[in-house]
Amino acid sequence: MKRQILILLVLAIVSAVNAQTEQRGRRFGKWSMPVNLGPPVNSAANENSAVLSKDGLTLYFSSDRAGSEDIWFAKRKSIKFNWEEPINLGKIVNSDSVDRLRSISSDGRILLFQSNRLIGSQGGTDIWASTRNDPNNDFDWSAPANLGSVINTAQNEIAANYLFARQRLNPQLFFSSVRPGSMNNSPDIYISEIFSDGTFGAPVNVSELNSSYTEACFWVREDGLEIFFSSTRTALNNDLDSFDLWTSTRSGIYDNWSPPVRLTSNTPDNRDVGPYLSATWTTMYFTSNRSFSGGLGGTDIYVMTRRRLLGSQ
Repeated sequence: MKRQILILLVLAIVSAVNAQTEQRGRRFGKWSMPVNLGPPVNSAANENSAVLSKDGLTLYFSSDRAGSEDIWFAKRKSIKFNWEEPINLGKIVNSDSVDRLRSISSDGRILLFQSNRLIGSQGGTDIWASTRNDPNNDFDWSAPANLGSVINTAQNEIAANYLFARQRLNPQLFFSSVRPGSMNNSPDIYISEIFSDGTFGAPVNVSELNSSYTEACFWVREDGLEIFFSSTRTALNNDLDSFDLWTSTRSGIYDNWSPPVRLTSNTPDNRDVGPYLSATWTTMYFTSNRSFSGGLGGTDIYVMTRRRLLGSQ
């Protein structure tokens, strides 16, 4: 399993390099008003953590519509068609515990998710990985592997996203954790280098992104220069309904992140979490429990867009 993940990491790096060559230099306008995806993706249950495939035809997400929280996917024939009825990813990946999708590599071959399953766990909720050789086969996923004791601890690890930026010698794993050393014993964002033998380097706290409150689910742009994440810092508490979406940028892959900025799409006293940025960097999916804009119950998946500014490459 370790060798398979390493091989797929190399393939994902190549894919990311090609994508960044096309996307480099783009500038963007403001985000549109969020729109509820509606049924059949959203239901009266809780839907979370949507991730769109690179071709835009498969949407992966988590839902507890069948009882326990599992990973599901929905298909559409083209980006102009509606989503078809979602399908459970199956028992090879899902368990009777909470299985919450966190990210899928840009080449569609590595899936990272958060789970509190007991067998193979380091304790609390851990980050797990599943891989597939065929990025078009949604039933080709391998049995999940725990990312191990360097990344996972007896505390809670919450979110994870690979960064394969072409400027870096080694890829990185961004993840959120409540490990010792986190600010005020709240979840913080960390990074770990991934070495050529597939091992992880000692995690480093990304202090310029973190606060004394909770920094949880996030998405890192493929070139490593923009991040979107969830934080409770505005409300000065760790309540679930205090989560807002924030963003930060940096000029270079080795630079520090800018002071985070709160997105205007957030709503007071509602949970806005789980950002995902599309391969074109112009569409964002996120999770919210807002009920006044078409919410179907529990948490739903929303989408908003931004346009590429004239004159950007």
